Order: sequence, then structure tokens, then C-alpha cells
Amino acid sequence: MSLFLFHYLYTTIISYSLVAMWLDGNDVTGTLPSEMGLMTGLASFSLANATLTGKIPDELGNLNELRRLWLFNNELTGTIPEALNKLELLEVVELHGNKLNGEMPQGVCSAVDKSEYEYKSLTSDCKKAVTCESPSCCTQCY
Repeated sequence: MSLFLFHYLYTTIISYSLVAMWLDGNDVTGTLPSEMGLMTGLASFSLANATLTGKIPDELGNLNELRRLWLFNNELTGTIPEALNKLELLEVVELHGNKLNGEMPQGVCSAVDKSEYEYKSLTSDCKKAVTCESPSCCTQCY
């Protein structure tokens, strides 16, 4: 299955009313479409353990209601977008098991750190290619 399914879901479901989308462990291939940034009501998105490729789109920074993001164990590349700094409600961001590099955006670190959610988490491959600058940034490094 490709992300054509996402486009179909987006065009057939009112994107603004969708609050959670969990597609873990499905045979999803391709890239995350930039149109995801139009799903402004999305609070929880999980597409882990798939075979996503390409970059995390900057447009995810438009999801100002996003609290939980799971994209671990894919084949994502590039840097973690600075646009995610705008997501002040983040509680969980799990990006480990990808081919990402560069620095974890400080706004992402700050949002997760200030969250009062009991299970807050920020994971990445910071033992390899992603730098977590402050000690309170990543809660677990892979």
C-alpha cells in the first residue's frame, strides 16, 4: 500500500475533524505527503514500523494541535525540520530507527520537557547521527 491511501482518506474525510491517525505496522511505503500539514486538528499521529522514505515534511509544523508523533523504525532521511519548533503541545516524539541526522530542534526539546504528560518521551538516534544539545532534550537515545 502506498501513501495514495492517505490522499484518499484526506479527500474523503474532513481533514479538520480527524484527531488521531494510527497506521503502525502496516505495509505503508513512500513519503509523508506535505498535505498532512492541512490536518490541523490532528493531535496524535503514528506511522511506526513501516517503510517510509524521504524527509519529514516541514508542513508538519502546521499541526498546532499535535501532541504525539510516532515515526520510529522507518527509513526517513534528512534533518528533523525546524518547523516542528512551532508545536508547543508536543508530549511524545519518537523518531529513532531512521536515517535522520543533524540537531533535534530546541523547540521540540522544550515542548516535551515542559509537558506534564506522565508518559512524555523524546527519542532519536542521538548515539549516532542526531544531536540532542541539552541534557533534558532526548529522554532516550538509540
